[in-house]
Amino acid sequence: MFEDIKEIIRKFLGQKTDKQYDSYRSKTIQIRVTEDEKYMIEQLAKTQGRDTSNFIRWLALNKYLNDFIKES
Repeated sequence: MFEDIKEIIRKFLGQKTDKQYDSYRSKTIQIRVTEDEKYMIEQLAKTQGRDTSNFIRWLALNKYLNDFIKES
């Protein structure tokens, strides 16, 4: 209960909390981008209501499904 209250206070104050990741998503891919590209990706992710990791995953998998799977 106290942990929940602490997290609510942190969110209210704008402090970031530690992200909890799914154990089955333990692998990472690193890519190099310019500062402008990084900013654009972060802003696009915000407009979709996603963090950058989920946004990139969503974008790549949707592109694959739309271009390759549906055309077959």
